[in-house]
Amino acid sequence: MSDARALWDAAAEGMAPEARQALQLKGVQTLLAWVKSRSPMQRERLAQVDPSAVRTLADFAALVPLSTKDDLRAAMDRVGSALPHLCVPREDIVLSGPSAGTSGRQTYQAFDAQDLDRNIELTARLFWCSGLRPGDVLQLLVTPFTPAADIFRLGAQRVGVKWIIRDNHEPTQVPRYVEVARSLEPSFLQAGVATLRAMAQQAAATPEGGPLPYQRAILMGAALGPEAREQFRQTLGVEVTTLSGQGSDFNLFGTECEAHDGEHWHGEDMTLVEVIDPATGAPAREGEVGEMVITDFYRRATPHLRWRTEDMVRVHPGVCRCGRTSRRFTLLDRLANRVPVRGTAVYPFQVETALSRSEDGRNLEFSLLRKTVEPQVLEVRLLRPAALAADAAAAVARRLQQHLDAELDLPTQVCFHDDLPRVGYKTLRVIDETRA
Repeated sequence: MSDARALWDAAAEGMAPEARQALQLKGVQTLLAWVKSRSPMQRERLAQVDPSAVRTLADFAALVPLSTKDDLRAAMDRVGSALPHLCVPREDIVLSGPSAGTSGRQTYQAFDAQDLDRNIELTARLFWCSGLRPGDVLQLLVTPFTPAADIFRLGAQRVGVKWIIRDNHEPTQVPRYVEVARSLEPSFLQAGVATLRAMAQQAAATPEGGPLPYQRAILMGAALGPEAREQFRQTLGVEVTTLSGQGSDFNLFGTECEAHDGEHWHGEDMTLVEVIDPATGAPAREGEVGEMVITDFYRRATPHLRWRTEDMVRVHPGVCRCGRTSRRFTLLDRLANRVPVRGTAVYPFQVETALSRSEDGRNLEFSLLRKTVEPQVLEVRLLRPAALAADAAAAVARRLQQHLDAELDLPTQVCFHDDLPRVGYKTLRVIDETRA
């Protein structure tokens, strides 16, 4: 394996679009026949779908219904199984695990040996794209009970990384993560955006002071503007790329390359991604934000057909200068994160982007409030950094409020808090008072 290779798999990652579409068509045709013959859930859902009628990808979108996590939960009840979408014998499963359950009742996915091998290969592609190399020492902070925890480790090993410092991903453990980093000096970090922000503050507050040892980091869990990324580079000496996707349901992700021009979808030869208008289900118009819909036709054990992710994405035009021909997306937000204010809708990614444009607000964690009665003012709660004295916080909040008023073109109420609610390694971006 050469460290100088530009792409992990040049044939797959540099494939011509026409060849990729032909591969995707064959993949979805084969998958339809597979699930209809083997999955109790899909046999019922696809009773009126004739696989032989799917002659184009447009046919697939027109004939196969969209599916959601609630459809899977309903099938779990009807079939009386946690895996109503299972298409292989249980004895063939080599890895399985639950979703995080943040949107309701947990669902489950499973992998047979072929599924696992292919998913590890996709993970190797994303690590290589983000700059991980065989000589790196990886500090891997992931939620331990998900299949992603195993697959990230195995993907890094396939790249050639021998030393992996694996840990959980809990906000209360940030001091330990910093101590481990200083003691063992890993060169590459995989963690949440909020985690690296907290680690930087923790490191600065310790008697040793100084930067963390990482050269590169791949960050998950939130949008990250270019200004925030540049601040990580200047203050920590860390080159940051981002990762987003579907860990609980698919273990499929997009990651940035060194061009920072959207996140490459690394599995277009093994999956079909549609971008739809979430209101109508029709294909989103070119250049418009839409909802990502995934069919993972490489999967044999628990494949998904036209699965609505609720992730809002923007497709980047043109071909990336890195040589990859896969489509590039920017994940903007979840549909569920919509906060109604003054007759419009605000999403956390808009606030993240606006904060990144302010020196006071760059790389601050925050939550928005969704109120029972639609307000006239957007309430923004900021996590007070340890370096910001309590008596100085009010003045900073006033400056940020003026900044956000102008950036978002609506009135805001900004205040600092010493704690914000978390979901796993992520700060809860929307505190929903309508559910109280």
